[in-house]
Amino acid sequence: MLGNVNLGELIEWLEKQDQDLIVKDGFGKPHCDRGYYENLSFDPLPESKISEMLNYAKSAVNQTFGGYHGGEYKMTLFTPVGIGYDYESGDNITPVYFKYWLLTGRKD
Repeated sequence: MLGNVNLGELIEWLEKQDQDLIVKDGFGKPHCDRGYYENLSFDPLPESKISEMLNYAKSAVNQTFGGYHGGEYKMTLFTPVGIGYDYESGDNITPVYFKYWLLTGRKD
């Protein structure tokens, strides 16, 4: 896993982490990426719990989302993922995000 992460890889990584870990620059609700509708993006959040991000990621598997300018796009485990609001192009999730989340993680 050297480049961009797909939905299946994201879910697999999140499942292996401490579910109570709260990380900086996490994500929330899924939607089509604004720049590439066939890709999946998640709304950015200042902080998010690993378990919540996992739930959002799992909720997107095999779901169909509408593109910004129309069309229907089904998300699979092989769909590339990013973080960005539904009205803008998202940043691709790469393994660097995984390291960052672990470095910024905390427990309450």
